[in-house]
Amino acid sequence: ANIVADVIIALAPAVRSLLAEGGIFLCSGIIDTRAEEVAGKLKDAGLRIVETTTEEGWYAFAAE
Repeated sequence: ANIVADVIIALAPAVRSLLAEGGIFLCSGIIDTRAEEVAGKLKDAGLRIVETTTEEGWYAFAAE
């Protein structure tokens, strides 16, 4: 998903139940000032961030 932080945060609680076994949730389009908040919400939802990518003030996370 390449969508804004608010949408990723809203989706976070449902993501785990929607992933296939071994699936990875990729989310990007997260501005640097919200990256820590989004990462925290993903972790709160039971996801583990396995990779973080950043470029020119934008973040992407891969979580399982």
